[in-house]
Amino acid sequence: MHAARSFGLVALTLAVGIGPAGAALDPGLLAQGWRVQPIDGRAPLAFAAEADGAIRISGTGGIGIVFRPVRVPVSPVLCLSWRWRFEPGGDPEAAGLVLQVGFEADGERMSLSQRYALGFARMMARGRMVPGFALSYRWGGEAGAPAWHPTPLLLLLERSRWREIENTPRGAWIEETVALAAEFRAAYGIAPTAYVTEVAIGAQAEAAIEARIDGIVFGRCPEP
Repeated sequence: MHAARSFGLVALTLAVGIGPAGAALDPGLLAQGWRVQPIDGRAPLAFAAEADGAIRISGTGGIGIVFRPVRVPVSPVLCLSWRWRFEPGGDPEAAGLVLQVGFEADGERMSLSQRYALGFARMMARGRMVPGFALSYRWGGEAGAPAWHPTPLLLLLERSRWREIENTPRGAWIEETVALAAEFRAAYGIAPTAYVTEVAIGAQAEAAIEARIDGIVFGRCPEP
């Protein structure tokens, strides 16, 4: 698997450390409640709010993470919807895009190792309340990848699955909807915790990248 596609947002916190380096957050995103997660030793990608409400991710290589604290009750009919796109150009194997949903921690559902990993991740994040469990939806995978798998470098707090593979056509919006309670059970094999506490967007590229994500909305799942 290509290095640019094998990252996770919680795993990245533990693997490379968080520090003061990084780009300032776009004022439009700041006004919407987004915050930037600076990463030591890595060139920052730029996140910016566009006039139509989309978030643009761009740069000539590097890593970027933005996150937004939320508090959304989890129920069997709670869905998350969004749409995303990569713009044409660049190497489709040299970039990855992640939308992560974070759930509150719960000592009754977490092992001692998970609680230790969470404490360490929050210490490294320097003020960010890293979620106790995370589901990461990723663009840039390989056909035939398992539905859910532990994020590389971190087996305890984050599960990932590919929504789009690397050769998905570029330049067009791809619509996504996921039922979060069912997704949590499939990923972790246990009931979800009571609240979604964070949404985060991450991107990594080894060359030029331009991507967009839009319409991140929690709501009632559509009828079958």
